[in-house]
Amino acid sequence: MPAIQLLYQAAIETLDDSPKRIVIFNAHSNPLLKKIAEQCDRLALLQHYKPEYNELKRMGLECSQNIETNTDVALLIPSKSRQQTLGWMAEAMTKLVDGGKLIVSCANSHGARSYEKALKELAGNTGSSSKSKCRLFSARKSATLDMELAQQWIADAQPRRVKTHGLISQPGLFSWEKPDIGSQLLLKYLPETLHGRGMDLCCGYGLLSEQLLKTSPDIEMLYLVEADRLALQCAGQNTKSWQEKVEPHWLDAAEDPLPLKLDWIICNPPFHRGQAQDVPLGQTIIANGCKSLRRGGRLYMVANRKLPYETTLDRMLMNHRTIVQEQGFKVIEATKGGGQRANQKVSRTEGWELFDHEQE
Repeated sequence: MPAIQLLYQAAIETLDDSPKRIVIFNAHSNPLLKKIAEQCDRLALLQHYKPEYNELKRMGLECSQNIETNTDVALLIPSKSRQQTLGWMAEAMTKLVDGGKLIVSCANSHGARSYEKALKELAGNTGSSSKSKCRLFSARKSATLDMELAQQWIADAQPRRVKTHGLISQPGLFSWEKPDIGSQLLLKYLPETLHGRGMDLCCGYGLLSEQLLKTSPDIEMLYLVEADRLALQCAGQNTKSWQEKVEPHWLDAAEDPLPLKLDWIICNPPFHRGQAQDVPLGQTIIANGCKSLRRGGRLYMVANRKLPYETTLDRMLMNHRTIVQEQGFKVIEATKGGGQRANQKVSRTEGWELFDHEQE
């Protein structure tokens, strides 16, 4: 990715013979990262997305969950969420030593000029350059830093209880402010009760899991699997009332081993990686998830109507059927070979009526 290459090259050019403490927000793997690690005194890598975290580990680099204080240089690649990115910018500027430098690299198509304008508003001073359809811009910490604005941006990026669904969520998570149509549709057509051991594959902030645990008391164990650590932390909070039967797992569902011998799986698979569409990602996740089912176990999933998940299900499971197609989505039930399909009653409750939280 040109933005990452540009950012890391700028960091190398910033380094000199004096020790440097560097923190990288939204760190991604790249051969230049090794050179940065070798040349700086201390390197802190922040990455909450498990596939990228795994790539960094494979490079032999360790990640941190905490933002380093007294940092000389901070590097940042924006996420697809503006609020999350502004929060990172503010965190970075407040953690820098006086005179410390924040460097941001962003593709022009992802809002580079807007982010540069925001950094100037925050720090009062910026410099910039353009290359490979990307923009590199920076600011130094000085007396012009607007601390009140920084604290506001940091607060705006934090987890909070959202009135539209009553759950804890935060900017940067999938459909963080309101229940997505696909998940509502899946809830509408799930069996009225599920029991035994199941998994919410790609659980996000726990929208599906919280509802299932509330309405299906015979669930013995529910595994929450999510690649975004921030989302998983929210899911843990949203299912705290059932913590004795909930087990969270921070995993790359396309690559990491998943819990096995499950009675059922629910899934609303992603088809984007970062800012780019990635349909094979969802297919790989579904294929990996199918391995987790016992014989006779069932998969209930929702997807965009045009996405070709049926070919994956044909390969991995005994049979499948489309329960419904509505609002551009489809809900699919699939059964792993060796079991009989049960005549389970399907709930026809209107999707949004399932969400009856008290609002705070």
